[in-house]
Amino acid sequence: MSERASSARRVATRVLHRVATEDAWATPALDAEIARAGLDRRDAGLATEITYGALRVLPRLDAALDAHLTKPKKVDPYLRAALRAGAYQLLHLSRVPPHAVVSDAVDLVKRERGPRLSGVANAVLRKVAASRPEQPSPPDRIAAPAWVERAFERSLGEERAAAFLATRPLPPPLGLRASSGSASEQVSALQAAHPEAEVGLSRLASRGLWVRGAGDPRSLAGYTEAKLAVQEIGSQVVVELVGVEPHHRVADLCAGHGTKSLALAERAAAVVAIDLYEEKLERAERERARLGIAKAKLETMAIDLTVGTGGLDGSFDRVLVDAPCTGLGTLHRRPELLLRLGPGDPARLAELQLAILSSAAALVRPGGLLVYAVCSPTEEEGRGVAERFGRAHPELELLRSLPSDPLPADPDGLVRIGPWSLETAAPDAYQVARWKRPGHA
Repeated sequence: MSERASSARRVATRVLHRVATEDAWATPALDAEIARAGLDRRDAGLATEITYGALRVLPRLDAALDAHLTKPKKVDPYLRAALRAGAYQLLHLSRVPPHAVVSDAVDLVKRERGPRLSGVANAVLRKVAASRPEQPSPPDRIAAPAWVERAFERSLGEERAAAFLATRPLPPPLGLRASSGSASEQVSALQAAHPEAEVGLSRLASRGLWVRGAGDPRSLAGYTEAKLAVQEIGSQVVVELVGVEPHHRVADLCAGHGTKSLALAERAAAVVAIDLYEEKLERAERERARLGIAKAKLETMAIDLTVGTGGLDGSFDRVLVDAPCTGLGTLHRRPELLLRLGPGDPARLAELQLAILSSAAALVRPGGLLVYAVCSPTEEEGRGVAERFGRAHPELELLRSLPSDPLPADPDGLVRIGPWSLETAAPDAYQVARWKRPGHA
């Protein structure tokens, strides 16, 4: 077994271990471990494929492993991570010799946990290897729990749900926003500077582009010059659905690190970014300075929106609520979510979303819009919340499609963003509803 392959598998195993034991997110953990190990592009690709591939089909891998474990629930976490990485390679990667996979996993476990557990790794993976398909191939869809599949089908329908769960090329693309100049100009600049990477123009977001396989975004051509900002394509479409004009005053509720706030500030007169956690908003201020957006255009406020508006009044032309949610719309970039969510979470988070929307409604001036977005395809968090909120606020008018919209609304009035939208970069799945307060600004 080559040292290169061993390094890639060691990185993948360590990331799977961190995801399971530290609640780490796979993407930043993988980036950090690849950098620490000094992997080249090819080895980083193998580590990425093993990590994301295993997370996307974890229930199937665990079922194959547990059949050969005496006490599956008491398995050492590092051993479990090594078994998952090994099982994924045995069952889904045809170019990897089975003996090499087993040998490498055994060496890793022996190094970290000693000879007794390395013997377990050897015995279990040899039995998994005995059932290896004649022609192993990468999975063609995410192995989601039954409750997730049912939730997606209720909200999206069978066709869209199937399109969303279908696997996509690895690594996931990085969404970018052209913060100055046109998106097509930035695509050309990236293609010239990074010929090894895939680069493309978004079909949905007017300032959107994406890149895959170019490494650290801070090293991209145009980033240092503040021509680019990192923003997922679906998130950019949400910003466009807000319909901001240059004279508008906008409130971005649940702003987090301010990615949408800054995209809005590039279009509006002023933006107030609001979040419960002040430390998140500090990052928005640093990014504002990097992008050269005028300080007067972005104000940040830490407010608990479940109890009120922190003294703000109904003077905003646009109010965006990108509400806390399950995040299941990000499943392809964050497949580890399936380890952390349960069937009751969509309904639990829907209650939080309704409380925040109630505060948000008080901020909208006559003639203004309230925009509700969730990065989740579940019915409870999208249509369910919109219908309940609409009944509680009959004074607000649910808007259907507008001529400027990048996507049409569905019959229920919600705009649904996702990979079925003819977007090469396969955006995260969002649901968006918009209400207008009658009157004139």
